[in-house]
Amino acid sequence: MEDRFDIAVVGAGAVGSILACGLSDLGLSVVLIEKVPVSTSRQPAFDERHLGFSRSTMMVLRGLGLWSAMSEGAVDISRIHVSSRGRFGSVVIAAEDEGLQSLGYVLPARVMGRVLYETVAERDNIEVIAPATLICADVTEEAAIVVLETEQATRTIKADLLIGADGADSQVRRLFHIGQSRQKYDQSAVIANLGVQELDTGLAYERFIEGGAIALLPRSETGYAAICSVDSVEAGHLMIMSNTEFGVYIQENFGGYISRVTEVGERFCLPLALVRSREVVRDRLALIGNAAHCIHPVAAQGFNLSMRDVAALLEILGKARKQGLHPGTLSVLQRYADWRKQDERIVVAFTDSLIRIFTNPLLPVALMRQKGLLALRYLPGLRKLFTRMVTGRLGRQAALVQGVSVTSSDIYG
Repeated sequence: MEDRFDIAVVGAGAVGSILACGLSDLGLSVVLIEKVPVSTSRQPAFDERHLGFSRSTMMVLRGLGLWSAMSEGAVDISRIHVSSRGRFGSVVIAAEDEGLQSLGYVLPARVMGRVLYETVAERDNIEVIAPATLICADVTEEAAIVVLETEQATRTIKADLLIGADGADSQVRRLFHIGQSRQKYDQSAVIANLGVQELDTGLAYERFIEGGAIALLPRSETGYAAICSVDSVEAGHLMIMSNTEFGVYIQENFGGYISRVTEVGERFCLPLALVRSREVVRDRLALIGNAAHCIHPVAAQGFNLSMRDVAALLEILGKARKQGLHPGTLSVLQRYADWRKQDERIVVAFTDSLIRIFTNPLLPVALMRQKGLLALRYLPGLRKLFTRMVTGRLGRQAALVQGVSVTSSDIYG
């Protein structure tokens, strides 16, 4: 069986599904290919974890008509408290200082998955093939071609453009022999939902500790989503602790900043590394999200960087369509790659520097980070720059990030 589409997207996690919705809005026919059944109960990306994302990501979701349904389960972040254990000096970044209602939001992954899959199912110009195993892929002058093994039969898909949105271990990247740089942090992220006795509404925490960092994101009126980025050996210890012991661990690291931990949910453990694809585009091929770059979770920048990828690619493809240009042409796709290069470099430098500076045990470095926190507290210009960084408003902004709907004829045709 052979089918033809405008765009083939491999990966139906958050990035791939959101991108597919945007491409559908542009009037393009899309096939969304996923290796597991498309349901929130089977998709690893939509488990019991919570996603922390910036205002820029909310704007993208709103511009795609997805935010209204998702927002019912979202919790606002109006302030971020940044501190380092064992050192004086802390700073609170507030949305009101930038004239914003929120710095970001926290959303249950399952809520996002449910809204996305319901939306995808309603679109006549999106076909989902799942579960499907990607056997081979190639690019010719006429089309990008992928061969899939499904439960029913082998299918050959032809598309004007193939997009790999299939994560850090991208099969698309491997099939096209695209190299990657991988920098290990020797850290893992231990993630869990917490219940607390009392919660300061809208306040998130980024707490640097010896050898790592702990982020607490408000996920409800009574609880946090905790992300502990620690040494991999320490992560192993955290995973075998009892719920009571884990609650005490969190409490000890935050001291009087948070109230007593009363509940600990299921824990997940993910190894951490900085992974960057050596190529992002080729003729009829583009990589997006973690397939292009997978970064450290400190400051919760990874998903937000990926959403700005989505916004930029949609704008490039929309303008190309308006101009009568082929979406798979390398010159068109290179515009996307060039656009995203600076943002990626800034975010990678920001997250990589944070984790290296705040986990270095040397006294001179410890004194430097203490001075850095004080500077962030007392220098408005530096605090403004930091705020713009965490809200995703540095550099060239896509129309979606600025609140322009993807269906706007002025921008997308």
